[in-house]
This record gives sequence, C-alpha cells and structure tokens, in this order.
Amino acid sequence: MPIASLRLKFCAAVLLAASATMAAAQTKWPINTWVFTSFQGNGDGLHLSTSEDGRSWKDLGKVFVKPSVGSGLMRDPHILRGPDGIFRMVWTTGWKDKGIGYASSSDLVNWSRQQYLPLLEKVPGTNNAWAPETFFDEAGQQYVITWSSDIDGRFKETKSTERMNNRTYFVTTKNFDTFSAPQVLIDPGFDHIDTTLLRSGKRYIAVFKEGDRQKAKAWGAIRWAVADAALGPYRLMPEPLVAGKRVEGPTLAVAGDKVRLYVDHYADARYGAFETTDWQTWTDVSEGLAVAKGQRHGTVLAVPAWLAKDLESAQPSGQPAAPVPAPPAALDGYTADPAIRVFGDTYYIYPTSDKPNWQTTDFSVWSSKNLVDWKNEGKVLDVANDLKWARIEAWAPDVIERNGTYFMYFCAQGNIGVATAKSPLGPFVDALGKPLLAKGMGVQTNTIDPYPFIDDDGQAYLYFGNGKLGNVVKLKPDMLTLDGPVQTIALKEHREGAVVFKRAGKYYFMWSIDDARSPNYRVGWGTADSPLGPVTSPQDGFIVLQRNGSAVGTAHHSVVNVPGTDRWYVAYHRHALPEGGGFQRQTVLARMEFTADGAIRPMDPMRVPFKPGDLGEPLVNGRGRP
Repeated sequence: MPIASLRLKFCAAVLLAASATMAAAQTKWPINTWVFTSFQGNGDGLHLSTSEDGRSWKDLGKVFVKPSVGSGLMRDPHILRGPDGIFRMVWTTGWKDKGIGYASSSDLVNWSRQQYLPLLEKVPGTNNAWAPETFFDEAGQQYVITWSSDIDGRFKETKSTERMNNRTYFVTTKNFDTFSAPQVLIDPGFDHIDTTLLRSGKRYIAVFKEGDRQKAKAWGAIRWAVADAALGPYRLMPEPLVAGKRVEGPTLAVAGDKVRLYVDHYADARYGAFETTDWQTWTDVSEGLAVAKGQRHGTVLAVPAWLAKDLESAQPSGQPAAPVPAPPAALDGYTADPAIRVFGDTYYIYPTSDKPNWQTTDFSVWSSKNLVDWKNEGKVLDVANDLKWARIEAWAPDVIERNGTYFMYFCAQGNIGVATAKSPLGPFVDALGKPLLAKGMGVQTNTIDPYPFIDDDGQAYLYFGNGKLGNVVKLKPDMLTLDGPVQTIALKEHREGAVVFKRAGKYYFMWSIDDARSPNYRVGWGTADSPLGPVTSPQDGFIVLQRNGSAVGTAHHSVVNVPGTDRWYVAYHRHALPEGGGFQRQTVLARMEFTADGAIRPMDPMRVPFKPGDLGEPLVNGRGRP
C-alpha cells in the first residue's frame, strides 16, 4: 500500500479525548504513558523505555529481568496486563527452543519466578518458537498465546530453501498453568513471523511480517488479516501495510481514533512508524521518532502515568515475587462513586456511569439478592432529557426511602438535585424542576457528592461537598425542603464523598482524600456523638482504605449493613483494570470490620469479600442469616 507523505501528529499519551474545560486537569493528571519493551544484543533481558507522546522515548537505563530459562535468551519480550491487574510477559528463549519464557508482575519491576512453557516439546519436527505474544480474549474469558514456528512436514507447498516455513500457532489458557493443545491460528499461504493481535471494534486484526528471502534481498512485507473472533478464521487482506522495507517486529499502539504501527528496521538499528485512522491510508511518521539506543524487537503498551514514573527510580531486586490478582469488579463496565443500599430483601448499587472526562448524562441501578450476583436493571434517570436545569455531568447519586417513596439525590452540572420514584428501580422524576442545592450558593465548596442519612429520631440530613470542609444541611420530613442553613463540619484531610452511619450509638463519618485521578485516592474516618459533629479521627489507623498492589484510586465509597447483623460491607471504586484512571473506574466490594472498641479496621483492596461459590449475604424477610 502506498504511504502518504502527509505527516499526522500522533495523539498524546491520553486514550480519552480531552475537552477544553478539562485540559488543565489532564495536564496535571495524565492518564497513560507508553512503555516500550525491548532487548539488546542477542537477548540480554528486559529493557523498558517510556514516552508521553509515542515519539520521543526515554530509556530507563536498567535491565528489569535477566533470562534464566530455556536457552538463556530473552528476545522479543511482550507484556500484556490482564483484567486482574497482573502484567504477563512472554519471550523467545532461544533460536531453536520448542517453548517460550513466561513471568508475571504487578508493577513491572518485581517479577515471578521464570517458567519455560514447553508448548511444542511434544510436537515432532518443531524447529523454533519465536516472538510469542499474549492476547486476552474477552468473549472466551481466556488468554491466547501466539507465536511463530516452522515444523517439518507441514505446509509442504511453501517449503523453500530461500526462507523458513513459519506459521502462527496458538494455545489458550485461563491460569497459565494448563494450556490447550497448540493449533495453527493463521495460515496466509506463506512463511511469516512476529504476529500481533488487536481488537478493533467488532473485528480482530492480526499484523505480521512475511518472511524475507535474504539471498535475493527480497524483504517480506508487513501484512494483515482480519477475523470476527479472536481465534479466527483470519482472512488475509490483499494490500500490505508496509512493503519494500527491511523491517520486522510490528507492534501497535491505539490512541483515540488513531492506530500507530511501529516496525523494527533490524538491519539499520532504528525504528519506523506509520499511522492510520481507517486501516486503508497509512502515513509515514518515522521522522523525529527516537527510540532507545540499541533497542530491538519490542512491543508497546499503555500503563498508568504514575506507574511509569515509579519505574524511573525503581531498582529490581532480582528476587522472585509472585503477583497477587486484584479482586474482580462487582459491576460490569466503568462505574464509580457507588452508593450501596438495601431495600426489603434486595441490595442496590447506584453508581456514576463513567464516560470520558466525567461527561456523563444518566444514572442506572444494579440489584443483587446476595451481594455476589449483580444485575444491571437499566437506566433510572436521564439528566440530558429529564431535567430542565442541567444536561450533563451526572455524578454520585444516592437513594434513600421514606414513607414508601424513594428519593434520589444526585449531582448534575455542578448542582445537587432530587428526584423521586415509587420503586428503587425507578424511573425517577425530577421533584423540584430546579436544583435542591444550586452551584454558587455561597457555601465555600463544590456542590457535589450528596449523601442522605435519616437518624433514629426521624431527622433527615444531607451531607455533601468537595473541599477542605464537609457540609451538612437538615431536611424537612418531605425530604425536598431544606430545614435551616448549611453547616460545615471539620473532617481531617477531607476532599469529598462523605458517608455517615450509626453503629452502637456512635455516628461514624467516612470520607475520601486526595483526587479521584490520583492513585493515592483513599478513605479516612472519625466518630462523633452527633450527626452534626464535631468529628474526632484517630491518630493511628486513620486511613482505612488505600492503594495496594494493582488496586489504586480506592475511595469514594458507601457502606451497607446486613440487616439484623453486625456485618458491614463497603462499595468503592478503583482505577479500572487492565487500563483505567480517574475517568475509567470499577466498582468493587470489601468487607468492613471493627475492633472490640469500635475502631474501623483497615481494609485491603486486594482481599476478596467472597470466594467463588460463596452464598454471599442473602436476605429473608429483610434480615440476614445469623
């Protein structure tokens, strides 16, 4: 395919399109940084370089993993982060090995014990296993490992003395302990190597390098094939992506609507790059591309910007460290700011439905009978169409019941509104035709994150705010009218997301600290003798939920008590896995426990509240099991 001469500017290392109003915030809180894996020499180990724009790469100046399995090489390293937050690396261990290398990590610095995966050891005639890569097949909820092999006696019609006779093979695995039998994934009718897979919309794309004929100086093109499923069948596209150039090791990076293809000019010690928005027209953007000196055949992946920054100062210990998988998300998709409630015999979660730059427009609800199995019950309020006073920025809803009516308090365009319904499943209808708490009402805070609470005496309160102080206002019995002025409450290191509940006669306050885009977003707490404060926080054990392992940005939570018991659970959000940040988050559950004197025990976001097969917390007649 001809390469257009017009250069296109590559999108910065932000996978979400920035709006003008959020530009400053994205400068301060970049979402992703690109990481390029590579090796040097004949295969000395894992080298990493980073880039904010995908053009200028900074070598981190260290070997993160030195090879120790197979024939002792580490070539063509490929890293994929799975939905459990674990980075998994595969590599070529030797020119004539019949297996590949494998290791895993939670931080790209400390890696598990290396394993040799003998994928083709029992296949007679195997000559090699080159350039493995790992792809996560969402449809099958499994990993697909691909690599190139030349196996004697196969594909006789293309056997040649001019080049090898490689095809793309694959196995599947869910745990990297057991694997399916190796099979051919792609046979385009010619020798090829270095296959990489990408999902693009509803189709799957394989990009690979056609074999060279070295003596004739005929350099194989970078070709591509498409399929409707990860495991094929793949259909070879007629036109190559790059032709007439001595390149190999294609790797792809996606930023917004652009795809960048990097290729290794392996004989010239340099890299080239091409871009497309439609897979038809490609633009050569190699000019100005600066990869790390000595870099050879690697792959590109996006990682959180904070993690890339940590890599710069990190020193690999060289000691094996087995990574711990993060608990699975409770809800499907990107959700945040979860409000968890129990009405009757059912639990409900009302979250923010994450969209780019927090430009969300509607609210949905999930239901569960046991806190384990959650069902999306659909949309309950559409800010863009159901309100007269706001159209966007639908954030942080919460619902409470009084006298058979359900009241939803929510943020919309910097205001707090209230809507009502006769069912916790909605639909909710705007109750006032205007905000309950309007933006710029004179309170020194952002009017977001409402949390309703009804005390034992029937008095209702609405907590809210984003800033140094928390805010609370009493509500009249109709739950629609303010009962007096807004009052402030001093909360240690407060930022937002206040939660209030009562246990053993004490009022517990919990709130979020730092910024939702920060990996250090966390939860602090305190107690009071009144729902209006003052609130006292402990000197020790003040932070009860914070980052650990691959679980980061762990805050903006809510609390539910299993009725009739002293068992408590927290629903919170974290930065989504495998790729996420302040605009892509997931709702997760954790068990919350107390000490004998009533202190909240720190919660570990890497600990699952329920194991596979657990019954969870079913309710009967509005009460939990004893």
